[in-house]
Amino acid sequence: MRIARIRIENFRSFEILDIALPRICALVGANNSGKSNLLLAIKRVLGRSWISADSFSVDDIHGKDPFKDILIQLTLDSPISYQRFKYSGVAEVHGLSFHYTTYKVGDREGERRLEQACLNSKGKRLQVPKSAFKKGQKPAFEPLTRIPSEVQAAIPVIHIGTNRALRHHLPSSQYSLLRVMLESINDDFNSEGNTTTVRANNGEMVEMRRSERFQRFMDAAMELLYTDEFWNLENRIKKHALRQLGFDPEVDNEKLDLHFSPFSSMDFYRALGLRIKEDGFTIDATELGDGFQNALVIAILRAYEESKKKGAVFLVEEPEMFLHPQMQRSLHKSLMEIGNTNQVIYTTHSPHFVNVPEFHNVLMVRRERGVTSATSSSLSYDKAREERLIKEFDPERNELFFASRVLLVEGDTEKLALPEYARRLGHDLNGSNSTIVEVGGKRNLLEFARIVSSFGVPVGVLYDTDIMDTTVANVAEEINAQLDGLTAECDLIRVWSFNGNYEVCLRETMGQVEHQAMCQKYAGFGKAVKARLIAADGTSPIPSVVEEALAWLAGRSTCDPGV
Repeated sequence: MRIARIRIENFRSFEILDIALPRICALVGANNSGKSNLLLAIKRVLGRSWISADSFSVDDIHGKDPFKDILIQLTLDSPISYQRFKYSGVAEVHGLSFHYTTYKVGDREGERRLEQACLNSKGKRLQVPKSAFKKGQKPAFEPLTRIPSEVQAAIPVIHIGTNRALRHHLPSSQYSLLRVMLESINDDFNSEGNTTTVRANNGEMVEMRRSERFQRFMDAAMELLYTDEFWNLENRIKKHALRQLGFDPEVDNEKLDLHFSPFSSMDFYRALGLRIKEDGFTIDATELGDGFQNALVIAILRAYEESKKKGAVFLVEEPEMFLHPQMQRSLHKSLMEIGNTNQVIYTTHSPHFVNVPEFHNVLMVRRERGVTSATSSSLSYDKAREERLIKEFDPERNELFFASRVLLVEGDTEKLALPEYARRLGHDLNGSNSTIVEVGGKRNLLEFARIVSSFGVPVGVLYDTDIMDTTVANVAEEINAQLDGLTAECDLIRVWSFNGNYEVCLRETMGQVEHQAMCQKYAGFGKAVKARLIAADGTSPIPSVVEEALAWLAGRSTCDPGV
């Protein structure tokens, strides 16, 4: 079970959004772009807390416009079965909807109200029987005007926010992962087959259900608690309750059976905390430092992964918090494992939590003029394409998902040299959120350019036109023609080429004598490092094609399809 699609209207920074959500979904975008608002919209619909019109405010409405309505609608990938009455047949819930609107007529006209609805396969309100079916009577139906608890329970939501304080992740918290796991444990605890061996009064060992034995302990505890003061308190409450209901406590005492009840097994699980014992001292884990508490939250997440539970929706904000790069990569792997049987939607600023081969799992979130949009790749996904990209996997290349514009180059020579030229030209590439990505050869430029532009991100391509091997001359010429044709394929793409290759272009720009002198000056260094040192040398001229490409990358080009 997962959310296949979400539609949002006028909620916070979203004016309108209608987009498919993959099973594993990475939300990337700048700070304050609206990534967390998307998670909040899902949490509002699927959350366990009681939601009413009072749960919303004018601050939740896009533009804080009191005349606008909010709509949050989720479409599920498979229906949830719902039966209102025992013999009334089963209805299928294909989606859920929250509509924060107003009364249109009557005494309450203009007053805010919240319409909750279960949707059928056509996106309309689900019709359910008004009453249990009776023989000889034609069944009557009505719209289901709420989201039943059993429907919400079928899609448990687990929210891990940026506040990693452990108290938010203990079983007492309604969105806690521990709570979900312990609810499953509690179901097993109360099952008929879960028994334990006890000694009977005659001394024999017999099997007894754990839940029954637990209840006996609770009854014994209550018997111990029933002091005179406790009994008097219970009876005073009962006496006053009878009077409030119009009864005589002396005559109608038996009409109201009111008494205190002990903990259920789930109450015990919810009350559990975590304590750390070290060097003979025991301390509440919630009193430890932020880093340690975050480690425990991640440990709970990994325990869930190992339990192979399924069917939940995870909403995770910035999983990379407090983690060094190796642990980020490890946690990303855990999230992918959890995503095999659950849905995982997370926000991130880390290239360790996105992969170019898994570009179909990324939604780019942008905010322009106060309005948030989310974009998925327009490229079709297929396993063959992913396998080709896996061969070129490099974590540094994942940075392209976080850039406002990208310049793609063939290899390390250009990757090292171009930033030095940008510095000399006064282009602050980091400040303009631009990046240079090497793709491991000319053949990969086409695929990477199409992936980047498919997210609506301006992308430049700088390549070598040379043909080093005459046996594949036709192939190389075909690739050059395809690269030049990218500009016609998508108006977000710009293409530049070196006449020959980078070395030839540099020699032509500097002149043979000066180029040879520069090479001698930095002799002893490898090709890529030598190129960087020459580029950084203030006495070396800058090739015009490089200057033009970098001006575009920095957003200073006079002919810029990205503007």
